[in-house]
Amino acid sequence: MKEKRYYYNGTIYINSIVTLEDEEFHHLVNVMRSRVGEKVCLFNGDGNFYFGEVKSINKKYAEIMVTSAEKSNNEPSIKLTIYQALAKGDKMSLVMQKITEIGASTLCLFESEFCDVKANTHRQDRLDTISVSAAKQCGRASLVQTKGIYKFNEVAEQIADFDAFYVAYEAEDGSTLASSLIENKNNLKNIAIMIGAEGGFSQKEIELLKNNNAKIVSLGNRILRTETASIVCAGLAMQILETT
Repeated sequence: MKEKRYYYNGTIYINSIVTLEDEEFHHLVNVMRSRVGEKVCLFNGDGNFYFGEVKSINKKYAEIMVTSAEKSNNEPSIKLTIYQALAKGDKMSLVMQKITEIGASTLCLFESEFCDVKANTHRQDRLDTISVSAAKQCGRASLVQTKGIYKFNEVAEQIADFDAFYVAYEAEDGSTLASSLIENKNNLKNIAIMIGAEGGFSQKEIELLKNNNAKIVSLGNRILRTETASIVCAGLAMQILETT
C-alpha cells in the first residue's frame, strides 16, 4: 500500500470530508510532512481502508476528501480472544502491541488470586492507543478491542461463548496448546486463550475453569513470563489455524 495510513475515530463516508486532529494531524503534518494534494489512506477499525486526498491543512487540523474504499485482505480468518491477567508496568502494553500485529481480535483483562496489580491502576485508553499504532504498523484495518476488567468467576461464565477456551497452565503435563489446535483446527473459528498472572493460577481457579469446560494445556517445559505467554499463544493459534 503506497498511501500513508492514518486513523480516524469515527464513521467514514465516501465523497465526504474527514477532519484529522490531534495526534493524527501531528503525524500527517509534522512527522510525514504531507502536503495538500497528497494521497492518503484512512482506517477506523471497521475492517476497511478508505482512500482520499489532503484538501487543506490548517493550524490544528487537516481535511481529507474520501474518494473510495476497499475491504482489507489483512484480517485473520479466525477470531482470537486473549484473556490476560493484570500485569505490572509496560507488560500489558507489550501484549497489546504484539497480539494486534499477530492478528488477535479482543484483549480481555481479568483479576485473579495471584495478581499483584490493582485494577484501578490500568488505563484501558492507553491500550487502545497502542492497538491503533500497532495496526498502522502491520497493515491491519481492524483494532484489538479491549474488554474487562473481569472478576475471575465472570471469566468462567464466558467459556461457553467460544468454540474452544484454552488455559495455559504450567502444571499441566498432558495436552499442549499446539497439539490441541492441530487436532481440532477444522472446528475452530472463535477461540479464547487465557494467560495467568506471574504467579500463575491457584488450584481453586483451575478447578473452576475445568468445571466450566475450559481446556487446560501446557506451553512446554519452560515457564514463560505472562507477557511472553500471551504473545507465544497468539502466534501459535494464528500460525496453526490460518494455515490450510
